[in-house]
Amino acid sequence: MKYLLLLLPFLSFGQIDFFKYSTIYTSMNINTSMIERQDYISVDKGYEDVTQVNPYDYNLTVGIRKIARYDYEYKVKTWYYGTEDNIAENVTISNATGFEYLVNYSYIRSRGDTFNEQNYWLRYLGKRFVVKAQYTDRQQVDLRYNSADARLRFTKGRFDITVGGVFKVHNPYGITPIEDFWTPGEQSFRQLAQDFGYSNQFVNGQWHWFKDDELLATSNDEFYKHYFGDAIADYNEQQLEALGMQRQISAVIGLSYYYYNPKFWAHIWANLMPLHYGLDDYSFEYDESGLKRLEWDAGAILGLRVTRHLGLFAEGTHLKYWNKPVYECKFGFNYLIF
Repeated sequence: MKYLLLLLPFLSFGQIDFFKYSTIYTSMNINTSMIERQDYISVDKGYEDVTQVNPYDYNLTVGIRKIARYDYEYKVKTWYYGTEDNIAENVTISNATGFEYLVNYSYIRSRGDTFNEQNYWLRYLGKRFVVKAQYTDRQQVDLRYNSADARLRFTKGRFDITVGGVFKVHNPYGITPIEDFWTPGEQSFRQLAQDFGYSNQFVNGQWHWFKDDELLATSNDEFYKHYFGDAIADYNEQQLEALGMQRQISAVIGLSYYYYNPKFWAHIWANLMPLHYGLDDYSFEYDESGLKRLEWDAGAILGLRVTRHLGLFAEGTHLKYWNKPVYECKFGFNYLIF
């Protein structure tokens, strides 16, 4: 993805308006975190309050964008914050030909967990073809991939049809390393924990658990509830990281429909990927069934002005890559009183 970003200045020499109408933005959002439910553990003949106290949440976002707005989109705010949830950014066919791009990076802390959200893409839309390079890392939903997408474009009235292929480099998905490492019945939970570097000692009728000579838990119940699951998760993450990124080629067919007038608009799109070929040893293994092999990303935006006062809306996206569904949906109404 860094090579894609390095191309941006050179592309501006070939197309003088490459950065025209683009917006550079940054924002910082800070707010009180969620108050967690109280939690206690038993200690000797009493109890200890171990309720998690979260530090404040924040979202630091920086980026640059150049994306043509559709007729139904209005820039009602003065500023771009970078946290806007603009569903129309997911479409393959834009509202204007030429180059468009988005570089958006967010560093987030939520309920004590810190993670990144990155979405970088560069697209060129012509009358007969569309090409797009993209890097996405959505750590909150464990979805990370690079892609290079090239398609032919056919237009018929309000419909756009695209046909081509997409090359992806992605995290190893569909693999659970602990299933290969541990066979139930052949090894106890205690032995498995010891393999992960934990040790235990019987003290006053209870098993005390240690990691690097540090006391973690004073009973089996406390250890298996609060620490054992983290050990398995850490093991899975380490093994998957060692496998590295996996490569895949997929055929893709896209269909989009766009209609707009001031009282009703409909924007519907779908990208279907029925055929896949893995290029690495740990590429995702699809089921033999045709429907289960099918991947897609799709979305719809619908709006209706019923009267001068009342308007209805519904919009959403649904993506399924490597059997990982990611979706969002919004619907409701606005009633203007005047």
